[in-house]
Amino acid sequence: MQNRLNLWQRLKPEYKKTLKETNKKYSYKMASIKKELKDTYWFTEVRYGVAFDIMIPNELDFLGDAFNPNNNE
Repeated sequence: MQNRLNLWQRLKPEYKKTLKETNKKYSYKMASIKKELKDTYWFTEVRYGVAFDIMIPNELDFLGDAFNPNNNE
């Protein structure tokens, strides 16, 4: 049985890179985003502010597009 991956593990590498670059002056913000994604398994449970912080710098219209499906890891 495969363990379920949290959202941080499923976040596409190019989006992690953009988030880190965008928030390099705001380590507390990056830590908050990372903690929320590590504690969450469904993108529908991500708080609005965190979703916004992921979507805007990555130019996403839909938060779910930021993540790889479980079977692609």
